[in-house]
Amino acid sequence: MNTAGLIHTGTALAMLALVLLELRHPQFRADSFEAGPRRRRNWAFFVTSFIPTLVVQSAATWFQSHLTPVMRPGTLPPVLDFLACLLVAELVTWTSHWVKHQHPFLWRFHFQHHREEHFSVWMVTHTHALEVMLSGSMMVALLAWLGFAPESVQLYFAVYSVFLTYHHSALGYSLGWLDWLIISPAYHRHHHRRDGKGNYGGTIPFWDVVFGTVHWPEPETETAPVGLPPQAREPFGFRKEMLYFLSGGRERRS
Repeated sequence: MNTAGLIHTGTALAMLALVLLELRHPQFRADSFEAGPRRRRNWAFFVTSFIPTLVVQSAATWFQSHLTPVMRPGTLPPVLDFLACLLVAELVTWTSHWVKHQHPFLWRFHFQHHREEHFSVWMVTHTHALEVMLSGSMMVALLAWLGFAPESVQLYFAVYSVFLTYHHSALGYSLGWLDWLIISPAYHRHHHRRDGKGNYGGTIPFWDVVFGTVHWPEPETETAPVGLPPQAREPFGFRKEMLYFLSGGRERRS
């Protein structure tokens, strides 16, 4: 098995392990298997989440083959190449996340991720396919153009995928002092609070610290309600959420 195959297999196994561990949480089990609109919504998002993943992977292959990089791949040692790739990708992630919370129209492609009031790994799939395909393709195009090694790009997306699942867990994991370096469930849960602000980072809190949007979790974070307020105009339901960007209105979340 080549390097790409090992990375993809390791990523899939790690994410599967986190999902299986999440089954220990009663609310996650109920949202997964009890009949009702929430179960239908969750599984609809899950099924469609594979489409943008395949599109972005194909885009990465195409851009790496057709773009002329500004830096020759292999110029940096592998470890430095990956760290530089991580910082650039996380800057793009922070910026796009911040913009989607500020711009009313773009919020219509992001609110799906905040519509759920039950914090769990189901939230990882609660995304708009068009937004993921566009932002993901722009990301891989930039990283390919900058000349990062394909292995660094693949490893970044693997790390991002695993930690995205990790920090949406309802089980409240902690890595001790590493929570200062890697986004934890408590850190990201603050972002999902109804009164939450900031914490736009994807994998590391570095750019939140740089731009002053960091909010370290407080004791009440674990019990504070998440999701949109009861009076929110944004709909609940897969089809309605996917088509909401076609309607009028200027809602946004801070």
